[in-house]
Amino acid sequence: MGESAVAELTSYELVERLQAVHSRIAAGQAEEAELMTQLYRLRRAQQLELGVRAVHAGEDAATEIAVALKVSQRQADVMIGFGLDLDARLPRVREAFAAGRIDLPRARVIRDVLLNASDDLVALVEPRIAAYAETADPSRIKRTLRRWLLELDPAGQAERRKAAESDRYVTVSAADNGTAILDGVLPAPGAQALYERLREMASTQCCGNDPRTTNQRRADALIALADGSNRLSCQCADENCPRTAAPDQSANPRKALVQVGVSAETLAGLRDNQALLAGFGAIDPDLARQIARHAHFDIITDTVSDVPVTDSRHATGSGATESIPAKSETRYRPAVRLASKVRALDGGCRAPGCMVPAAATDLDHQDRFNHRTPEVGGRTTESNLGCRCRRHHRLKTLADNGANGWQVIHHPNRRVEWRSPTGESITTTPEGMKFLFPRVHIPPITAPGVPTPEPVEPLLNPGRVMNALTELVHVYCTPTQRRRKPERPQRELPEYTDAPPF
Repeated sequence: MGESAVAELTSYELVERLQAVHSRIAAGQAEEAELMTQLYRLRRAQQLELGVRAVHAGEDAATEIAVALKVSQRQADVMIGFGLDLDARLPRVREAFAAGRIDLPRARVIRDVLLNASDDLVALVEPRIAAYAETADPSRIKRTLRRWLLELDPAGQAERRKAAESDRYVTVSAADNGTAILDGVLPAPGAQALYERLREMASTQCCGNDPRTTNQRRADALIALADGSNRLSCQCADENCPRTAAPDQSANPRKALVQVGVSAETLAGLRDNQALLAGFGAIDPDLARQIARHAHFDIITDTVSDVPVTDSRHATGSGATESIPAKSETRYRPAVRLASKVRALDGGCRAPGCMVPAAATDLDHQDRFNHRTPEVGGRTTESNLGCRCRRHHRLKTLADNGANGWQVIHHPNRRVEWRSPTGESITTTPEGMKFLFPRVHIPPITAPGVPTPEPVEPLLNPGRVMNALTELVHVYCTPTQRRRKPERPQRELPEYTDAPPF
């Protein structure tokens, strides 16, 4: 057996052992949470018999656990609450967790998302999300579960969002060596706008010779926003730095880019399908319409076909002829319109588990662009472009060069298969398409007890965009649909015919 075969066998063996150890750790964590919960119940029962008030009975169990395990009391409190929720409302999650099929982060994200959901809604989605969690990472579990809740109970989700927004906060606590920790909970659009603004300042206001890391520049950008300067100063020490600001350049800084994907029917109020906030996930239609009041629009039409990207032929008459590439297809950089559409369809980086929003990704050619002879292959087309963050762009490039053992394969309908060096395979689907062109149509609904905010300006900016949107609505919606009275959607779990979204 050659050295390469031995190395390949060893890598398979290492991955298998790693998976087995991870499963055992998960089962151990499940047992630990269960033992903490049992101790809490025991102490609570004992103290209730002694006349301790119910609101306080058993609370010192967390202190007892903290002392015994040398952990913080806060950590013990969290684990006890987690264990109680597993026992009371999440039996399938508890079973999979105890068996080691899902780990602590995945079990906790399910519990956190369902924390404020009604018991009926939890009973409906919990069995399926427990099964889905066995093959998905925590971030995808969160995004998928949020989307399901929005489809099943859009009115309730709007209520939960507004309640959560009322708990927003920002705090500062001391850290070591003259630093501090800034923590906060913000409404999702505001938080994403802040982060994108910091990222934009860090990447555009300093030249490549600035000695700071990206994280350091983002931190300095936040201070610049707070002190009113609104601009980073490049630290390259070059008097002729091209990024030096003009005296009046920081007077009117450009607003940060926040991308929201939503169907035209939902934006116009004819449907109540959820929208996609890039970098965050699903948001309810009411929030999407609020953001739309101050937005600029790109209208995206559904032109995704089932033809593989390597197919360069099209049918004409009774035979097939070679297609002639357009001039734009043989340019390396895509046109603005094409780039916007690809980013809207993908919604974010197409690698499994990656949460980088589409606006911060590279547009990568799946079939490599031929710089010497562009007509030969790798054309700059919608079907041959995909969003990948810089890290996963490098992974794909190394895979194309046979340098890391990975395979990245495109399938019809913009599905991308990622095969690891040890044969693990996972296929991702474009996140944005589900929101731009939803398959399950949710009729408009007014949430009881949830007031509709007073519009500060028309829902859409007038002009060409409004006319185009109105035209789309009239083309794809019959007069009967436009006049139809709102109906409450049926509480059924939507069926997805494709693979789970990654």
